[in-house]
Amino acid sequence: MTGRLLRFLRPKTVAYVGGSQIAGPIRAARRAGFEGQMWVVNPVRDEIEGIVCHKSVDGLPYAPDAAVIGLSPERAIVAVAELSVAGAGGAVVMSSGFAELGSDEGRDRQARLKAAAGEMPLLGPNCMGLINQFSGAAVWGDDNHIERQEGPSAALISQSGALLIGMTNVEQAFPLGYAASVGNQAVTTIAELIEGMLDDDRIRAIGLYLEGMEDGEALGHACLKALKQGVPVVALKGGDGAEGSKVSLSHTASMVVERDVWEAFCRRFGIVEVTSPKALVETLKLLTVGGLPKGNRLSILSYSGGLNGLAAARCPALGLSLPMPVAENLAFMRDLLPDTVALNNPLDLNIPFSASDGSISMRDTKGVTGAIIAFAEHVSDQIVFFIDVPRGGAGGLDKVWQDSLEALIEVREKLQIPVSVAGIMPEGLSVDFRRHMQKNGVAALLGYSETMEALSVSAKLAAACHRLKSLKAPQPLYARSEPVNPVMLDEAAAKEALAQYGLVTPDFKAVAVQEAPAAAEALGFPVAVKVLSSTIAHKAKLGGVCLNLTDVGCVGEACNLMAVNVAKADGGHPVERVLVEKMVEGSDTEVIVGIKRHPATGLALMLGMGGSRAEAMAQFVTLLLPLEEGALASAMNDLGLSGHPAAEALTRACEAVAAYAAARKDELITLDVNPVMLTKDGRAIASDALIVMGEAS
Repeated sequence: MTGRLLRFLRPKTVAYVGGSQIAGPIRAARRAGFEGQMWVVNPVRDEIEGIVCHKSVDGLPYAPDAAVIGLSPERAIVAVAELSVAGAGGAVVMSSGFAELGSDEGRDRQARLKAAAGEMPLLGPNCMGLINQFSGAAVWGDDNHIERQEGPSAALISQSGALLIGMTNVEQAFPLGYAASVGNQAVTTIAELIEGMLDDDRIRAIGLYLEGMEDGEALGHACLKALKQGVPVVALKGGDGAEGSKVSLSHTASMVVERDVWEAFCRRFGIVEVTSPKALVETLKLLTVGGLPKGNRLSILSYSGGLNGLAAARCPALGLSLPMPVAENLAFMRDLLPDTVALNNPLDLNIPFSASDGSISMRDTKGVTGAIIAFAEHVSDQIVFFIDVPRGGAGGLDKVWQDSLEALIEVREKLQIPVSVAGIMPEGLSVDFRRHMQKNGVAALLGYSETMEALSVSAKLAAACHRLKSLKAPQPLYARSEPVNPVMLDEAAAKEALAQYGLVTPDFKAVAVQEAPAAAEALGFPVAVKVLSSTIAHKAKLGGVCLNLTDVGCVGEACNLMAVNVAKADGGHPVERVLVEKMVEGSDTEVIVGIKRHPATGLALMLGMGGSRAEAMAQFVTLLLPLEEGALASAMNDLGLSGHPAAEALTRACEAVAAYAAARKDELITLDVNPVMLTKDGRAIASDALIVMGEAS
């Protein structure tokens, strides 16, 4: 490990600054066998947990590698400044009362904390800190179980300290090397932690809990770097929806990211999402012990036909395929296994506990090994054996089941693909057995649903790794500061601006309202007439759009009707100008092409099913800009548009909108082209357009 986080992540000296609250992490580190030095800074107490107190940071023997600060916000700022001046390797600020308050006072306090830290790494404020389970170091805010690790391990980085408390205090046989709670990220960010942890070759997978983000560019490239190094990143996202967003903003003051932008971010940077904290843990176990599979082919075994039926039904939705053995191996299995075993994938290994006639049984580890190898060899990318082993105790009920599971260790060595054993129930495998299997390279997972999700996530990560290897390094996101002083262009100005970049629109004329009939006659009927305004965004909702007008009389009547409707709905504003345009004929599909902006990820293009019901249908795909190779084609395929006669024309329309956004990336706030009419003869024509511009800040 190199760089400025080296001392902080792997400390040999830890200073605890505060009162009774710092006793807990000292006890945790002692129980874990931390061999480094621990110092305490407290000006009024003689000792805490048997450690003599230094009166100030200046009184420490030398600058600590890491420090935990359990003080009030203002006193924490002073302590951070003292540690930074002393040359400490990093600090954790536990206290809240900073930017998460949402007040000017809190934001000012956080700015002063950041200035006090200077170049020193700092986790928080408003966080629990860091646990290094390799060494037993607790740069942490409370007492905690620390399960020491030696070999390949995962790392967890979370914007929630409570989630990490649960995972580290409850989960056992979880190969977790680092647990880091980041809080407000005033100084050290998740992206920097990922980069630092990648320098430790014991880390094989990284899990994230995120509620929002500030710098998508930095975080995305850290995750992409990790995947390219063979260290996949798995994420659990909180803060979705209006109520979740409120909680997230008050929790860590993070910039909440909308669901569609988040999914676009994950696709671009090779991150795969999980749905629950437990699924995150099980996925990290699988990736850490087994590694990434090469594809989505899965061989499932169990002693339960019912479980197999559940798994087989679920695999297609999870993107997992279930290959059958090659013919030669199928014949071998048929000779080896009893006729009661139906040769399917999933395989119900319906063999007896024991057999006196020499035939295969659950206690025949060698025979079971041969059967599993034949089942998966040449056709599978990973294997899972679902089983609940009875808990130990009187009668030794667990022993007979475990013999056949020992076969998985040799299967792993022989086939060199990820192999897992999974309890169907959350307590289906004992802790000692899980540790034994994982020490021998077999991931030991818990819970049917979480295991199936973990297997799916690992296959998706394999696909992401393969896809990203074939792509050039992504260009920088259009992530500039939010423009100010928004101004909406009227429809004619918006269409003229986009036409310069290749967007095709109907023939139209922007005229005074009294000139509309003549303009319509010049264009040729049928026509549409729309109110032309730089303040009305939703013209149709205000009665400002009339379609399929077939003569000059209809146009005049439509203008009169619009004048009444719009004046009534828009505070009495008169209709002075209108846009008259040719109706698009031969259309059978309407889509929307738009641009949205988020401070953390910049501009994104949205492609979806459009028209007047675009919001209600909510069928769309969001792509971060600049567009990656193949991204548009993939989005169109997801929406069922790739086979449309106008698919090529729609591609050009999207590229035109993206090119306009690129040229105006510092000023563009939002853009909607809705609908784009797709015709049976292969045209994509933009019937409406809205652009809101601002001044670069």
